[in-house]
Amino acid sequence: MVLALDRPFVHRLRVATGKDCNPLNEVEMLCDSLINNNGVFRGNNVIPWIPDQTVLNLKPGDPIRLTEGDFEHLSGAFFAELKVKFL
Repeated sequence: MVLALDRPFVHRLRVATGKDCNPLNEVEMLCDSLINNNGVFRGNNVIPWIPDQTVLNLKPGDPIRLTEGDFEHLSGAFFAELKVKFL
């Protein structure tokens, strides 16, 4: 479901999404970790990752295992951030 959430917006620009731990970047990094890191969350060189400032509070090295509630919380934050940044 996280991949389905992200794919329609995959071509968003970093200049618009920023380089902070916002939900748009969190979903992007979750998808990258699901696709390229066997479902283990990893950071990247662009976004300084501060787990306490994220929706799911994942740390690099944590397995990605979302409950239904986690996904509802993440998707709500994701769409709210899309509205702020792009509408």
